[in-house]
Amino acid sequence: MQCMKTKLLGILFSVLYVSSFAYASSDTTPPTIDNVQVIQNSETSITITWETDENADSLVNYGLKPDYGIVRIPEANRVEHSVTLDDLEPNRVYYFRVVSADAEGNQGISADYKVQTGNVPDNQDGQGEANAQGDGQGAGAGDSSETTVQTSTPSDTTVREIIEEIQQITQVEQLQEILDVTIESIQGITDALTIVGPPTVTPETTTALVEWTTDRESNSTVLFSPSSQYTPGNYLYSQSSTEGNTTQHKVQLIGLEPFTEYNFKVQSTDAAGITGESLNYTFKTKAAAPNIRNLRVVKVEENAATLAWDTTVPAKALVEYQDLTTGEQNSKGRPTLATTHQMRIADLTLGTRYVAFVIAENAGGDRVKSQPITFITVKDTAPPIISNVTNESTLFPGSTSRIQSIVEWRTDEPAYCTLTYTEGVVGGAEPVTVEAETVSYTEQHVEVITDFAPATVYQFWLNCQDEAGNEVQSEDFVLFTPIQEKSIIDLILENFQSTFGWIKNITG
Repeated sequence: MQCMKTKLLGILFSVLYVSSFAYASSDTTPPTIDNVQVIQNSETSITITWETDENADSLVNYGLKPDYGIVRIPEANRVEHSVTLDDLEPNRVYYFRVVSADAEGNQGISADYKVQTGNVPDNQDGQGEANAQGDGQGAGAGDSSETTVQTSTPSDTTVREIIEEIQQITQVEQLQEILDVTIESIQGITDALTIVGPPTVTPETTTALVEWTTDRESNSTVLFSPSSQYTPGNYLYSQSSTEGNTTQHKVQLIGLEPFTEYNFKVQSTDAAGITGESLNYTFKTKAAAPNIRNLRVVKVEENAATLAWDTTVPAKALVEYQDLTTGEQNSKGRPTLATTHQMRIADLTLGTRYVAFVIAENAGGDRVKSQPITFITVKDTAPPIISNVTNESTLFPGSTSRIQSIVEWRTDEPAYCTLTYTEGVVGGAEPVTVEAETVSYTEQHVEVITDFAPATVYQFWLNCQDEAGNEVQSEDFVLFTPIQEKSIIDLILENFQSTFGWIKNITG
């Protein structure tokens, strides 16, 4: 804001200065500006000199960007001009041009130049000339003139001598050091390579196309890492293009994980070794689309049917079905992600043909639909299917240890089940059947038993009956109860007994 304000004030001052002499003189020829030089250059200031062919004032427009600020010596009484710019930022490239107006207000404007602070070599008289460059375009009263800042450069003879010296070097380390210094020097006088705008990413399931633009030809590299393994500035992987230097960059990342977020940045280096890189960005790959496999009707009842299928990736489940007699449509779904699926659809009509479709949806929202499957509801003659039988026993210590055993299982349709157990092997003790106080039909079953003894083997089995009266008995399962823990006193007594028994053996 301050830079813009200064620029506007400078322009306004120049306009007013010229206007005040517009009617006072017939001189309309602006001063000719020549021999623009930077003769002093420190970390925070530079001194610019130039000459005019007539008495004129001294003005310098400058700034970190081509929209210049202004420094002015208003008296039009000199042909040799010198302006010092102070309070500059160290090691920064500044843009500038010089302006001189004569007493009649005719204004000459030089070409545009740039110079880096703190980059002036010493010469024999104690002064140096900055490495400044002009664009070859100047302006004055509607005309353009070509001007160049004089710079101090080594002669052709010196350059040849340096090359010959380098060619004599056989130590790789020395050549690398010279290369590093050369690249550093180039970077000091060359504009930084710019990544134009943020890169764009087109992600797929296991790949992603990264594209970006640079202000000059350079190579193409992408640094990336899964976000779960990323720490600021540290990337696990990098992939580059082999297409050579360009301004339009494309890198195809491969081997990515589906439905995974990645951190990345792009990086480009030009032929002079100048590197530019972007900020850190993120993208997320697409989830793998599920495939529906092994779709089947596992059971048909009077008013229900059970379908089962598998998916290649975890997916949500939805069954859409239609009564082919009435055309009525309905659906039933489950929002949890799984690869093995089973769905029972109820409230159907006996003796009716139905068509059903399975829809699988992955974590990314991609959906696939199965081929149709048909079935006819019939009188239920199939018993329930018992699955997922588990048991767990816990010992609660105290004056009298207590065992709690929990047995859980599932049936593929609502059923009423009982649990029967016996201690030891079958036939060794009278079986005991645990029955619920009320008969209820459900697919999820659990039984809690508190009558078991510690450190004992039990066998148990399940009997289930569906609402149509079809019965099934499971295979036999084995259950081990935990060993009763010994008290501190028991352990001390056992220790003494062991010790005294050992002494008795020695003395006997």
